[in-house]
Amino acid sequence: MRIVSQLQELNEALDIESNKSIGFVPTMGFLHHGHRSLIHESKKRSDFTIVSIFINPTQFNNQSDLKNYPVSIEKDLFILEQEKVDLVFCPDFDTLYNNEKPIEITLGSLDNVLEATKRKGHFQGVIRVLSIFFKLINPNYAFFGEKDYQQYLVINQLAKKSFPEIEIIMCPTKREQSGLAMSSRNSRLSAEDFEKSKEIFKVLTFCKKNFDYSNREELEKTCMNKLAKFSEPEYFEIRHSDDLLNNGGKFKNWRAFAATNLAGVRLIDNIALI
Repeated sequence: MRIVSQLQELNEALDIESNKSIGFVPTMGFLHHGHRSLIHESKKRSDFTIVSIFINPTQFNNQSDLKNYPVSIEKDLFILEQEKVDLVFCPDFDTLYNNEKPIEITLGSLDNVLEATKRKGHFQGVIRVLSIFFKLINPNYAFFGEKDYQQYLVINQLAKKSFPEIEIIMCPTKREQSGLAMSSRNSRLSAEDFEKSKEIFKVLTFCKKNFDYSNREELEKTCMNKLAKFSEPEYFEIRHSDDLLNNGGKFKNWRAFAATNLAGVRLIDNIALI
C-alpha cells in the first residue's frame, strides 16, 4: 500500500497504473465497516483502488461539528493496509484547494430539501472537493454509501454534468446489530444514547410497513412523534427516490428520510419504501 500526500506523488503513482481501471473511495477518515464495504466493492469492480482521507472544511456549516469530527489516522491506515488498498491519498487543504478551478452545478430541488435546509452550503462544499478529487484521480468508478442518499443523488448529478466518464456506485448502508446506520459520528454517542439510537431504524421500518401513497402525510407526523419520544428530531419526510420531491403519484418510488439529535450528536438515515 502506497501513502501519498503531495500531487506530484499522486501523479507519479497514477502514471504507473495508467493501464488499470481505478476505483475511488473518498472518506473523511475514522473508518468503519461501512467504509470497508465500499472498498470491497471497489476491489470487485476495478484493478486499482484509491482511498482518500481528508476532512473537508468547506462542507461543514457548523464549525463545532468540524472541530469535533473524530480523527484516527493511524488506525485508518492500519485498516486500509488490512484491506489491501493500493493507494491512500492524504492531502492537506492547500494541496487540494490552491489550484482549484470551481465548477458551477445547478442542483435544483436537491439543494432545497432535507439536508440542504439544515446544512446550508453543505452540498456545494461536497461538489467543490469531489470536483478536485475527480479531476486529479480521474477514476472509472467512485463509491458512496446509501446512508447519505441525498449526497449520492447530488454526486450523481455532478458526474453526469461534468464527469460523465466516472460511474457513481451506491452501496447499501451498513448497520450496527441494533439497526443504527454506521457513521463516524456514532463514536460520540454515550452508551445510553447508543441504546436509544436503535429506535431510529425502528421508526423507519415502521414507516415502510405502514406506507401507503394516500397516508404519507399522516405517516410523516406519526413517525416524527415517534422520533421525538427519545431524541430531538429535525425532520421525517417521505419523498421521491429520484428527485426528492413529494408531489408525484402513487406509482413513483418513495423513500423515507430522518434526521435527529441525541445529546448533540446528529444522526441521519433513510429507507426505501417502494
